[in-house]
Amino acid sequence: MKIIILPNKKICKYGKVLKFNKLNKDSLCNFLIKNNVNINNNCGGFGKCSSCSIFINEGFSFFELKLLKFNCVLSCQLYNINSNIIISVFL
Repeated sequence: MKIIILPNKKICKYGKVLKFNKLNKDSLCNFLIKNNVNINNNCGGFGKCSSCSIFINEGFSFFELKLLKFNCVLSCQLYNINSNIIISVFL
């Protein structure tokens, strides 16, 4: 499966495609950091600061609706990703 990160001037200049089998124990935020995507994570992944917010461009129908608000979500709160998604990372 793939996570496609759309280009962003400060975070991921040319965009990136990350391949994975299934994210079981890692949050999306930790997975991005481990794969050299410099996403902000000011609170350490506790969902308190909103600095790791992402926009899910495609693939949002696979997530629980209560997590999403206008397709925006905290990447530190996303686990068990088992489908392809396309995301935009905020600053």
